[in-house]
Amino acid sequence: MNLEQKKAAVAELTDLLSSAKAMVLLAQNGLNMEMNTTMRRALRKEGGHFRVIKNTMLARAVEGTPWAFFANELKGPLAVAYTTQDPATFAKSLTTLLKGVTKVKVVGGSLGTSPMGEAQLKALAALPSADVLKGMLLGALVGVPKKFLGVLNAPARDFVGVLAARERQLSEQAA
Repeated sequence: MNLEQKKAAVAELTDLLSSAKAMVLLAQNGLNMEMNTTMRRALRKEGGHFRVIKNTMLARAVEGTPWAFFANELKGPLAVAYTTQDPATFAKSLTTLLKGVTKVKVVGGSLGTSPMGEAQLKALAALPSADVLKGMLLGALVGVPKKFLGVLNAPARDFVGVLAARERQLSEQAA
């Protein structure tokens, strides 16, 4: 790789960092090509990507950016898994993939520009997807006005109930 190609690769990694909503660095000691391809395919289905990277290239890409905390984690053969879509769905698929693989370990990661470790990745995987969260929010927003309307109608409804009971009582006395 000549100098121009290296600069282009660093620029590409910088663009990747800025466009990724979530990213995870993975130590992939002894990962064979078949498992590498399997991980790529599985993550691609969920809108994610898997890519083997050179530590020096990533070190140059994160230099002077909000992702500079990655520089401390760049030891050994690494791969990066990232997504530009829903981070929760990505985290679920990645944690599912990593359950069966002992040769790949989470080294670090980021959610936007915030550092994320393995515990945060698992917590993110436990969250519902964005569509489910939107549905829950919509349900809460619709439920509040309904309850408020019920509270406003309660005095009138109770008053009508009292009048109906009094009418029954008077009709029984008359009969």
